[in-house]
Amino acid sequence: MISKSDGRFALSIQRAGRTELPGVHIFLQRIVRQPNGMLAVTPVCSSLVEIETEIAELKAELEEVLRQARQAFAKSSAAASPR
Repeated sequence: MISKSDGRFALSIQRAGRTELPGVHIFLQRIVRQPNGMLAVTPVCSSLVEIETEIAELKAELEEVLRQARQAFAKSSAAASPR
């Protein structure tokens, strides 16, 4: 399962049949290849305010990915615990 997001990052949740715990990884959905071959996750910023804004957005996206991961692991823990 892949989290739905329009952001740069998303979470992939994979459930193996042999274990209750999911396997998760964060992947990049949006990148820009620079002329020198480097991959960028932000546009070029011309001011401190612009880069601070980009960093704040990256943090918010990663916090959302973390929330989704916690939810995935919580569901696995709830399913594994005896009733």
